[in-house]
Amino acid sequence: MYPKINKTTVIVSLAIASALTGCANTNQDNNDQAALQLKAQNMVSKMSTDEKLNLLVGPGYGDKGINAGPEVKGTAGYINGVNNPVSGIDLTASVLADGPAGIRIDPKREGDEHTYYATAFPIGVLLASSWDPQVVRTVGNAIGQEAKAYGVDFWLAPGMNIQRNPLNGRNFEYYSEDPFVTAKIAEAVTEGAQSNGIGVTIKHFVANNSETNRMTVNNIISPRALREIYLRGFENTVETAQPWAIMTSYNKVNGTYTSQRHDLVTDVLRDEWGFKGLVMSDWYAGDNAVEMINAGNDEIQPGGINMVTKEKQLQHLQKAYQEGKITDETINRNAVHIVTQMLKTPSAQHVLPANNPDLATHAALSRYTADQGIILLKNQSQALPISTHEKVATFGIAQQLTQKGGTGSGDVHSAHVVNLMEGLQAELTVDPTLQRYYQHWYHTNRTKTSDKFNISTIYHCPEPTLSAKQINTAAKDDDVAVITISRTAGEGTDRTTKKGDYQLTNNESALISKVSMAFHAQGKQVVVVLNISGVIETTSWKDKVDGIVLAYLPGEESGFAVADILSGKTNPSGKLTQTFPAKYSDVPSAKTFFGKDTNGDGKIDTNYYNDGILVGYRYYSTNNVPVSFPFGYGLSYTSFRYGTPTVVENSLNASGAKGEVSLSATITNSGQVAGKEVAEVYIAAPNGKLVKPKIELKSFAKTAQLAPGEAQTLNFTIPAKWLASFDSKDNQWIIEPGQYQVYVAPSSNINDIQPVPFTINQEVVVAKTTPNALALPQGYTINKTGGVITH
Repeated sequence: MYPKINKTTVIVSLAIASALTGCANTNQDNNDQAALQLKAQNMVSKMSTDEKLNLLVGPGYGDKGINAGPEVKGTAGYINGVNNPVSGIDLTASVLADGPAGIRIDPKREGDEHTYYATAFPIGVLLASSWDPQVVRTVGNAIGQEAKAYGVDFWLAPGMNIQRNPLNGRNFEYYSEDPFVTAKIAEAVTEGAQSNGIGVTIKHFVANNSETNRMTVNNIISPRALREIYLRGFENTVETAQPWAIMTSYNKVNGTYTSQRHDLVTDVLRDEWGFKGLVMSDWYAGDNAVEMINAGNDEIQPGGINMVTKEKQLQHLQKAYQEGKITDETINRNAVHIVTQMLKTPSAQHVLPANNPDLATHAALSRYTADQGIILLKNQSQALPISTHEKVATFGIAQQLTQKGGTGSGDVHSAHVVNLMEGLQAELTVDPTLQRYYQHWYHTNRTKTSDKFNISTIYHCPEPTLSAKQINTAAKDDDVAVITISRTAGEGTDRTTKKGDYQLTNNESALISKVSMAFHAQGKQVVVVLNISGVIETTSWKDKVDGIVLAYLPGEESGFAVADILSGKTNPSGKLTQTFPAKYSDVPSAKTFFGKDTNGDGKIDTNYYNDGILVGYRYYSTNNVPVSFPFGYGLSYTSFRYGTPTVVENSLNASGAKGEVSLSATITNSGQVAGKEVAEVYIAAPNGKLVKPKIELKSFAKTAQLAPGEAQTLNFTIPAKWLASFDSKDNQWIIEPGQYQVYVAPSSNINDIQPVPFTINQEVVVAKTTPNALALPQGYTINKTGGVITH
């Protein structure tokens, strides 16, 4: 069957996106950075030492900042301000707020009848699954609007760490296993948010790729893997979107906390990349405030007591200054970095919170954005879309307990969440008997707890065991079955390979098997909806069902967005930004994740990055490891034909590091339904002195909505920096000579794709880097692809 796309809905949705995107096409931070820096230098020169040190340290968790404006309940903290009638300085404290799926503040305030809800947008990985920077920029713009309306100056997002392993508890916040996707999505959301005159804080810098003992774990990573995989997204976002701030991570890299590495936060970030903003620590990160300040970590958050030394941060710095361990030059440098950015904020410009964001429009945008990212993983015999004339049997407690997002700092207090049952009722004809059964079970068996930080309320409900009679009756009376499986995750805890997390529970497995057998016996089809935070095992059950829809955690409009896809109101166009392996043991980091206890104290203290640059699809493709669903994969209700790509220009031989490769390819909708397609550009490099992955993503583009028979020519540009590999021996980025193959493909599975070549005549040195920066500690060796060989 084919969907009847609701044209009115499409037009309205596009109008929402277009209207909001119009404000966010570029980073509209029109402040003159040089002029602001001069003003900041002048202000800092008039400050006392204690005033400057207070700028460098937050007021303490839960404490109000010095010279703060109107209080915004539930924020993450402040950057202290200064108020001195003698010097004439009146700098209002800056307000800081989480989180990556929307602004996290308290929705209610004591003695105030008004509410302060924020929009819960789809989680980061679902945003990225749209492969549409314009849509993501629109979401960034909306979040920036809400931040400004509620009096927030710095948004502590986006999180842009690499999804190295499927079990990382915060993968839902992060965009991809691939640095290029991460770079382009982070760039877009940063530009969108900052177009409102509030600051973005990209995080966690760098290699916060697991939550297990995250505050002290030592990640041993080769310089090549750091540069090519883990730093590249940050580098691009700094250079293209100019974020106001960057947050260092909790973990150590190669023996030293990231917040205490001068080579990371000064040599690389500032001197190589030209970062002009402020560097702040994660909350309670590091173990030496003096080293943090001297390294170039400008701002220590949240201030108050150091969780390791139990000493007050401000007093520690005052004592260090008196002892000559911190110089006036260093204090002034950091203070100028901070004040320069603070001067841009609404608080510093005495803009009072309007407290009136357009939540209705943003809810519609949340739904539209989820529609653009939800992925169709399987659609055997056109099981989807579901006709309005068909009666749907809904199974799984997640139709009631639908998860909008993750827990911890990534949670958002939204005014509502549309569960899947509500969404399906709005679009389709649903079996009322099953609905009543699940509603009663949920309300009878629901319990709630808090996450480990007491930030989020987490609801729980066991999966009921349906009788054979209930299932068989539904199979006889209804036309199609929809089973929903749900998982959430959150900050501070990694996932496990156990049942109920990476694996299905026994009840879930039995439900899929029993429902599939009963419905197939009646000649009817079964669809599974995955309302999950990240990758789960699918190999054991995917062949039992006819359709699989990956919704991730779709935000406050979850049920409506999933119903849009199931009903065909929206033709799915999302694609995976992570690989679903055939089995967990195939994951290249499976043997070293979560790390090791090397000193025998019972705690994980060291994580060896054995996979080097072969993260995700780079590993699977290079080693011909079969997967369940490949990176970049996603189906549509229509089909697309790829024309032979053309290399339009190769200026690398003439222009070297300033050159680029340009190509084009025509995509035609060869099916019977209007739809969009993401075309991905993979490069296979020639053999050289540096061993490289079989393929690497270097560009992508998404078509407009194409009518049946309609075609669009997509243009791709690959600059020299994205073709280069890092030569650790000579501390430089290089493009090696030889013939390169270009694949324009619908996914990373390029086996049936005919490539086109271009040639590099001689080695191109794209950039020199700081000698020995981020070096491995002595005694470690690496393999040819930058993987650390464990002791």
